[in-house]
Amino acid sequence: MIRPEGEIEYPPSEFTHMKASMLARMEALNTSTDNLMCIIARRLGAEENEDHCQVEELTAQQDQLIKNMRRLARA
Repeated sequence: MIRPEGEIEYPPSEFTHMKASMLARMEALNTSTDNLMCIIARRLGAEENEDHCQVEELTAQQDQLIKNMRRLARA
């Protein structure tokens, strides 16, 4: 988004910096949520096909995504 010159602060205020950080974390959480849903869907498909190796791999990816999402939520 391009901001009008009157809205640009340099150096940015602490509030602007905090707001930008919050928006970046929210975007990262949203992306992680989308990725998690994709991994869960793939894992369920692997479970139906009884592909135990892929189920284990996807479960590990799911656990890592959840761990990252918790870290982002705490930040």
